[in-house]
Amino acid sequence: MSWRWALARRVATLVGTSTGGAGAQAQRLFSSSGALLGRHFPPASQIWNEVVGCRGAAFVSSRWLHDATQYQTRQDGASRAEERQDPFELVADELSILANRLRSMVVAEVPKLASAAEYFFKLGAEGKRFRPTVLLLMASALKFPISESTEGGVFSMLASTLRTRQQNIAEITEMIHVASLLHDDVLDDADTRRGVTSLNCIMGNKLSVLAGDFLLSRACVALAALGNTEVVSLMATAVEHLVTGETMQISTSREQRRSMEYYLQKTYYKTASLISNSCKAVAVLAGHTADVSLLAYEYGRNLVWSSVPVDR
Repeated sequence: MSWRWALARRVATLVGTSTGGAGAQAQRLFSSSGALLGRHFPPASQIWNEVVGCRGAAFVSSRWLHDATQYQTRQDGASRAEERQDPFELVADELSILANRLRSMVVAEVPKLASAAEYFFKLGAEGKRFRPTVLLLMASALKFPISESTEGGVFSMLASTLRTRQQNIAEITEMIHVASLLHDDVLDDADTRRGVTSLNCIMGNKLSVLAGDFLLSRACVALAALGNTEVVSLMATAVEHLVTGETMQISTSREQRRSMEYYLQKTYYKTASLISNSCKAVAVLAGHTADVSLLAYEYGRNLVWSSVPVDR
């Protein structure tokens, strides 16, 4: 029902503003919906009379819902008939490039530090690479719809440069994430990570902490190279939240353990802040408006909320 509510609320907002432009926009919205459903809808003003407000939610008339339900049923059937596309496959080539670049970025002069820093970037120990995948897909979704003929090679060069900078955000995010894993394993006295023996069990707590610090320093160098203060602020905030969330976890009182609000706040700091701020950074680098950047942030946060119950 969420998409129906969203459409109904959009129409309610547009028509209720009483401005000609908003009303016309609402009519266009329903005209396009009618085309999809193979039906002709009445004017938006008439539909407004069939919209009932209830604490901000809106419900449309039963006839419209019936048509919408039929359309959704047809769409569901078509979707099942089509082969599902693996999101990881969409950016598989870029993920390989990122993996190689990450291994080169964590090289250190001291052999033991180098071995520790690259431990979770070696083949077979890279994990799901969930965060880089999401960020690369976000970068693709935020492409400006500009014709390829625009300025020819100049546009192609600019697009390539932007994509590389957005890839850098994916690399920085992964280094910050892995650094937090190394620190977490020390705090939790963990003996496995990503299906292999944890680094602290192999090399000890001290070297694990130093390896995590080294990865954070390399992430900072890469971040500074982007030359965008807003992006630097976003990623620095994410690092601050990681520390805050871990502190909340190790110092939780019995009363706080029973608080859902406390749990969600801690989970946001420990898990959601990094991916949501990284998604926003990708949008900022692309030059999108504050509204679009906020939507990218919200997407990252809500994506984590949807995965927390099965990925803890």
